[in-house]
Amino acid sequence: MMFEAGEQAALDMKTLKIEDVKREFENEGITISIEKSEKKVIFHVKGLPVEGKKCRYCGIWKGFFGGLSKKHIDARYYCKKGEECIIKGAKECVFIAELIE
Repeated sequence: MMFEAGEQAALDMKTLKIEDVKREFENEGITISIEKSEKKVIFHVKGLPVEGKKCRYCGIWKGFFGGLSKKHIDARYYCKKGEECIIKGAKECVFIAELIE
């Protein structure tokens, strides 16, 4: 349910391009960098609260970044629901949306 809430939030957010999301979160101290390749969109996110070895509300964030990829690139992009986000160091979460063919 958290995943779906994040995905819906991304679809409802007023953005014209995927990069617009960066500005939305900068005021909250969250920085986002985006890498695009042929079949993946990788979101590097700094500033999210981390509990143990995962970011807080990981399911919501996976749904959110998957939804952004669907909305702005291709409806076949998806962040896998059951997988944990990837933590780089103690300060960066990585979310990967993949093209599902």
